Amino acid sequence: MALERELKLRLSHAVAQALPEHPLLRLGAAPRRRSLHTLYFDTEALELGAAGLVLRLRDSGDARLITVKARGADALGAARREWEWQALDSASGRLGPRDLEQALRSTALGAWAAAADCCNPAGSPHRATAPSSGEPSLDAAASPRRPRPAPISPISRRQPPPPTVAEGAAQALQGLLAPRFQTRFERCAWILDWPGARFEVALDRGACLAWRDGVELRAPLCELEIEVLDGELAHAWDLAWTLAQDHALLLSPIDKARRAVALLRGERLPVLPEPGALAQDASLEQAARAWLQVACAQLAVWAERIAEDDDAHDIHQFRVVLRRLRTALRWLAPHLPRDAAPWLRGELRWAHQLAGLVRDADVALQRLRDVGAANARAAAQARRLAADIERARTRHRSAMQAYAQSARFGRLLLALGRCGECAIAGAGSGALRRMAQRALRRDRRAWRDALGDCEAWFGAAQPELPRLRQALRLHRLRIASKRLRLSAERMAGLLPHKARQRFAHAGKLATALQGHLGDWHDAERLLQVLRERAAAAPQLRRELEQQARASLRQAGHSARQALAGERRDQPPAGVPAAPVVPAAPDAAAPEAAALPEPAAGGPELDAPRVDAHSVEAPDAAEASTQAPSAAAAMPVSTLAAMYPAR
Repeated sequence: MALERELKLRLSHAVAQALPEHPLLRLGAAPRRRSLHTLYFDTEALELGAAGLVLRLRDSGDARLITVKARGADALGAARREWEWQALDSASGRLGPRDLEQALRSTALGAWAAAADCCNPAGSPHRATAPSSGEPSLDAAASPRRPRPAPISPISRRQPPPPTVAEGAAQALQGLLAPRFQTRFERCAWILDWPGARFEVALDRGACLAWRDGVELRAPLCELEIEVLDGELAHAWDLAWTLAQDHALLLSPIDKARRAVALLRGERLPVLPEPGALAQDASLEQAARAWLQVACAQLAVWAERIAEDDDAHDIHQFRVVLRRLRTALRWLAPHLPRDAAPWLRGELRWAHQLAGLVRDADVALQRLRDVGAANARAAAQARRLAADIERARTRHRSAMQAYAQSARFGRLLLALGRCGECAIAGAGSGALRRMAQRALRRDRRAWRDALGDCEAWFGAAQPELPRLRQALRLHRLRIASKRLRLSAERMAGLLPHKARQRFAHAGKLATALQGHLGDWHDAERLLQVLRERAAAAPQLRRELEQQARASLRQAGHSARQALAGERRDQPPAGVPAAPVVPAAPDAAAPEAAALPEPAAGGPELDAPRVDAHSVEAPDAAEASTQAPSAAAAMPVSTLAAMYPAR
């Protein structure tokens, strides 16, 4: 068994054309070029893939190789177990019994087969399925001009199979496994020497192929793999960062097999779920790795989906991940290298602003559709306003798509991945719990203060909608509620039982309050558009005002519940009275201040969210290039200095 350590980066075909001219690659030896054809075997229900296993037969023109891979422990798949040998008797789109015996004896396939009880010839619950005529084979797909490779000397099998491998198990498994999809691509590979390491840098261009109902399906494949042959994985991050200064190289957690599975099923690329609850004895390093690497993998897939399709859900989820990342960065900033936190804050703020412009437009359009469906008299007015917002959304969407495929976004992914890999170490026992106690205490105190600022207004009669000063107080309460909710979701489970219950209850109240204030905020933004444009839309305005008042009444009820609960509670048990940690420089607003001034000549939603640190919203051409002073203009060597190889 070997441990495969590599980074996978997706790139456009234009970048793939230019990459071989990069000086780092031209200074080395001439690349090796090969045509590779790979068949992936699985059961009819794709059980191997569900178990995190890959079984493939690859034809490289001069050899046929059997490979078994197991899913790695990290979210980005940068390190995983691999077994590989020259094929013994596999050919023509089938796996031979000798190769299957080898796989059952010496790879993770044996443990899977034993657990699934699918290799018992007498009692197998599965039905053998022979490959259909529409499924691929290596021989059928081979070029007629290229002679079939000569037989390869079999690998010595002097040791008999262990007694755990039943007689005939390989034959039983052979009936279950068939080629389900394949890849065909041209590989251009460089062997590159690097200080302290040696890499194979492979540029693959081709396609994933699958068959469904007798129809061939095809998806383009264009990726760069940096495999560590000698040295540490940290050096691969350094090489990727160096190449990413000149080209848009986007870290990807999706390997070729998972891309082909999505093609076969007719699904979009899968997104990694949120990490589970942390154990009570988890270390700060483990928590940082889980939060940063999972978020990096999620951002990479959501960005790829945004670049391929126009789906409001993708934009929303991309923004949710960014919000969680910015929250985690507030907690982790004191433990990160000095140059890392400010750079990441600037880049995450930029990405959040771009996604926020599109998301605001999506929310406004959905609200206008709902108003039109509920009130026929306001429907025409809602359609006119929606047309203006839709034009603004198209511009913001183009900017977001450009950013999602840009070198700047690629550098953000690399920094997050590297930061999660090795930025935090040696924090000591109990550091995570102490951080959770400080963060939750600070966020709950800020939430309580924001509630107190709005208490008098919620307690009084509310004949009119709030004016600017009170609207800003309500917006601050919404942001404080959101922060407390995010903190409680991630870290309340690390506290003692009584404190965990109290913070969890406060988090639920904050969630309800945030939702009601968010509904009010969305209606108020549309009302501002109508006020500033002096639009003659009385029915639409009346409907939006009614919605805003209803949301505020619900928010008032939730706020009074929260205030009563906060007055009853003493300081949570198990949480020491520690001083409030000062906020990070950009922690004042994870979103921009509410109710910005509208853009001249257009709807208010055409204007960016603004705060003390924001930059003007870019167009599509600027989105991937313009940068705050400390962000994209980072020297090539900075990342290596921030995170030295260990």
